[in-house]
Amino acid sequence: MNIKPAARLSPRAELAAITGERIMEGVAGLLRRGSDVTFDLLARESGVPQRTLYRYFENREALFGAFWRWVNELIEMPALPKTPDEVVSHIPALYAAFDRDEALVRAMMHDPHGRAVRAANAEARRRKFQEALKPVVDTLPEAEATRLLASVTVLCSATGWESMKDNWQLSGVTASEAAQWAVKALIESARSRRA
Repeated sequence: MNIKPAARLSPRAELAAITGERIMEGVAGLLRRGSDVTFDLLARESGVPQRTLYRYFENREALFGAFWRWVNELIEMPALPKTPDEVVSHIPALYAAFDRDEALVRAMMHDPHGRAVRAANAEARRRKFQEALKPVVDTLPEAEATRLLASVTVLCSATGWESMKDNWQLSGVTASEAAQWAVKALIESARSRRA
């Protein structure tokens, strides 16, 4: 039998991975407590010296960009949908991801740097929803297509999830069911209008 041993990281790469994880966990800890994320506070929270933090991230924008990717992996964000049916069917997995670390998701939504990272990714997200809903919006007038896309995108977001939980005291599961129902109704209505 020819079994190859798993590739091991070099000691330096292993230390870098451990340090990176400590930094991300430090950011998460600060945000969950509603604290500002400064390099000074992060150094204390993570146990990583400030000079090392700056070697990894030159500023908070770079730090939050990396943190955004880390959070999405942590909460197991589903892939963005590719078809109208997937737009509807991916909502339970999406809302379940938000529920996995509710405090952290809410903190990222309301922290100025978290909002900036979300805004920086908004155009790519809009394009993905435009592509997924292309069969539905292609024959709609531009203003109606924009209204449909904007509504669906909000319902398929942490903003929609948070709003339903806060304003209607819905659980994440019930909120996802409400979002699915609304998105399905919007898509069906758009399809019937073009027929």
